[in-house]
Amino acid sequence: MLGIYEQIFGSSDTRRMARWLRLLLFMLAYLVLALAGMQLSHFDAAVVAPWLAAPLAIGALVRLHPRDWLIPLAGIALADLLAHAICHAPHGIPRYTIINIVEILIGALWLRWRHGNTSSMASIPSFLSALLVSAFLIPLIGSVMLALTEPWQDSGVFQLWWGRYISGCLGMLVMLPVTLSSAISRWRLLLGQGIATSFNAMLLLTVSANIVIVWFFPNEMVWSIVALLLGALLFDFFRSALLNVVSVISLAVLMYLCQRWKMLEFSMFHYIAIALTVLPALLLSTALHGLRREQAQLLQSEQRWKSALEGSGQGVWEIDLVHRQIKASLEARRLLGESGLSVCSMAYWREKTHPDDVALVEQALESHLAGRVPLYVAEYRVRQKDGGYRWYQSRGKVMQFDEQGRPLQMIGTLIDIHAARQAEFEREQLARDLQEEKERLQVTLNSIGDGVIATDMAGSVVFMNPVAEEITGWTFEQARMCQLQEVFHLQGVDMTPQSFELIDTCLSRNEVCMTGDDSVLINKNRQTLEVKATAAPVCTAGGRAMGAILVFQDMSRARELQRHLSFTASHDALTGLYNRRRFEQEVEDVIRRGAEIPAILVVLNLDHFRIINDSAGHLAGDALLIEVARLIEQHLGAGDVSARLGGDEFGLLLQGRDIDTAAVWVEKVIEAIGALRFSWDGRVHDVSVSGGLIPVDGSADNFSTVISRVNVACYTSRQYGRNRATIYHPGQEDIEQYHRDIFMAAGLREAIEHDRFVLFCQRIVPLQGEGSDYLEILVRMLGREGEIVAPGAFIPVAERYGIMAFVDRWVIERALIHDGEQLKQVLSGRSLSINLSANSLNDAGFLPWLMEILARSPLSPRALIFEITETALMNHLDLAREVIDALREAGCRVALDDFGSGLSSFSYLRNFVVDIIKIDGGFIRHVNDNALDQVIVDAINQIAHRLGALTVAEFIEDSASADRLVRMGIDYAQGYYMHRPMPLERLWLE
Repeated sequence: MLGIYEQIFGSSDTRRMARWLRLLLFMLAYLVLALAGMQLSHFDAAVVAPWLAAPLAIGALVRLHPRDWLIPLAGIALADLLAHAICHAPHGIPRYTIINIVEILIGALWLRWRHGNTSSMASIPSFLSALLVSAFLIPLIGSVMLALTEPWQDSGVFQLWWGRYISGCLGMLVMLPVTLSSAISRWRLLLGQGIATSFNAMLLLTVSANIVIVWFFPNEMVWSIVALLLGALLFDFFRSALLNVVSVISLAVLMYLCQRWKMLEFSMFHYIAIALTVLPALLLSTALHGLRREQAQLLQSEQRWKSALEGSGQGVWEIDLVHRQIKASLEARRLLGESGLSVCSMAYWREKTHPDDVALVEQALESHLAGRVPLYVAEYRVRQKDGGYRWYQSRGKVMQFDEQGRPLQMIGTLIDIHAARQAEFEREQLARDLQEEKERLQVTLNSIGDGVIATDMAGSVVFMNPVAEEITGWTFEQARMCQLQEVFHLQGVDMTPQSFELIDTCLSRNEVCMTGDDSVLINKNRQTLEVKATAAPVCTAGGRAMGAILVFQDMSRARELQRHLSFTASHDALTGLYNRRRFEQEVEDVIRRGAEIPAILVVLNLDHFRIINDSAGHLAGDALLIEVARLIEQHLGAGDVSARLGGDEFGLLLQGRDIDTAAVWVEKVIEAIGALRFSWDGRVHDVSVSGGLIPVDGSADNFSTVISRVNVACYTSRQYGRNRATIYHPGQEDIEQYHRDIFMAAGLREAIEHDRFVLFCQRIVPLQGEGSDYLEILVRMLGREGEIVAPGAFIPVAERYGIMAFVDRWVIERALIHDGEQLKQVLSGRSLSINLSANSLNDAGFLPWLMEILARSPLSPRALIFEITETALMNHLDLAREVIDALREAGCRVALDDFGSGLSSFSYLRNFVVDIIKIDGGFIRHVNDNALDQVIVDAINQIAHRLGALTVAEFIEDSASADRLVRMGIDYAQGYYMHRPMPLERLWLE
């Protein structure tokens, strides 16, 4: 009921309907208890029913603030009026209700004033105080008021007063403790445990015992105290008080029934006996409640202490000094990593302690046990499960002694101080490192090549290293506490002081500041030095500037060298003219500006300079270049630019002239150089120059384009007699052809880099019905769009510009290594012929490379034929002999290609041993109708056969020529009539 009342008046729920409903439920509870009490005492005045309604109301009001009592009191009054209206005559109802309300109000006010919003049952004095007032004085007030307002009828008034008083006392004794200790959580716990509980069994036992006592021992009501005392021992205060209520109610009901059925007679003293049985049980329950609470508080305090220790990372240990056993708490075991070991011997602990710390620990323990120190404190290392050691600190004290004062037990705490020790070690290491760093810094500052000056906030010098002393001319003793601008007299290019401004800016902005490249220092010795200085603030941990550090270098030598390097980077070291890079920038500037009058780009090449260089020496060549450069400079006008582009090549950029005027000027320069009589070591050398001109304006693409075109013009001058100049005109056949060759050479290099070549093959067919055909490997170049470039377009250019050797290497490696396995399968015993150019024969590293390729190739050397042209033999006789001998020795065969095209073709047959002679196609094209060609071919064939070589006729383009060659005894034939070249890959695809 009290829980319901708390829900009604203690909730902050704003739903009024629910609150009024809960109020009605409480009024109903009060009405039921009031009706029960009136009904039990209505039958006979001698029957005293415990008045339970008033204690219920008092206990409820005590929990509320007096300002909230109005509505509950109104509800209580209404319920009381209704109860009296049901059980009494109408004329006395208001009087009874007023008396009950006054009694309830006085009781609630007194308890509220005395004990606050709860009545404490924690101690016997507190309980006796509440019991004496509530159980004896408050019912006395209501009984007196009832007696005074009741009409006097002899002794009936006293009996009425006495019955009312006893009823109130008994109700207060049993009901008030329940209402004051009641709570929703206790009722929920009680009702939620089910029926089969020890408390319910005790209730049943109490009621059963009361039945036996009333029926068989009516004069021994005090025996019911046994069950109540047992309940006080077994249960808490709330359940014990509730057991008292059940016991008293059951006794009152049983006595009421006995008197109603006229079985037994009871007097007021029986009810006093019942009250006396309740009082000891309440006292015992209160005492046990206080004891239990003290035990709970003690346990809670102990738990808090342990939790505090564990929360602070401290474990607890106890040492039994008699049995030499150590007991550790859970936290201590956790710290030590010994979760499964709660008790261990001191010997085991000694064995786990680091050997270096055992003596220290034992000494500290012995000092404390002997009483020399009040507290045992030791720091030591303990071995962990992984074999490592951790640092711990133990602090403890002897807590128990025997009669002779000998220590029996120690207790203490354990702390993991490994992190603190590590931090301490790190701090010590940091201090050592800091000292070492300070020493290194001091040595560094004394040994570095930069000057260092430290100042305070006022700009006074507080430190200088030796380099700073050397540069400034001041010693540190002289400069100490002097102003920086006095010691470090820094000036700009306009001779304005900069020292103070540099430091002031650094400190005011709290950032690094630097001087410009034009700063100079005037030292104490009045020397002017070019310096570069940097000022940086020195700040505290909070970021506040406390001074500045000035670091500076003597840049005099470096800047002089920089100026020299800058000149060298843009000028030719020999002649002093612009170099190619700087000249290119000048030309690009002209192209970018796009002037209305174009500049004229001139290139001059010394003719036969290599002859002078090789015959007279490089010193003579250098002297000639210098003299020519000076001569050119003498003829330059204002704004003209001259440069040495490399070797014997000079470049000129003429301003303010048209192309014709420039051509006349160039001719004069060429005449002046041609008139130069260069003498060296008594010998006079003739000097001539070939030149080219081209206008340069905004329409030009770039330097590379115009320089390539003017080089073409210069090449044309050389081709047409030298010592002259040629103006570049687009469309000239010789210039365009040279230009095409240059671009083809560039395209060849690009094709080699990007692997843009493809192999073709052509069958060489036997004519006499003997032997098998074999294949000749041919190469084709692929253009940028993938188109095939004919060999006649690129092979002559490749040979002229020395690129053919790279093509040869690509062909050999592609055929013998990359496609070697496929060729081995499709050749089936046939031979493979590969051409070698003159460029390859002229390469000293070619033969060793070729031998390595032959060793790696899956093709047998006996299946390979290498063709060498007659022209290659003529120009590289010794190298060709070495290559031919090495190839034949390796097992390869050698073919002499284009035989008969030279004047001394037959003489080569005396110097070289070849296996195949390929007759030049010039004799084969008209062999069918030209008698002279027939004689020559027949002679070559007979001589070849006499030497043991086979013959191959090239360029066969019709059947008549093939038939003629068969009749002449030629061994093999090659040409479009016999077989057209096809991609090599088609061999294995077919």
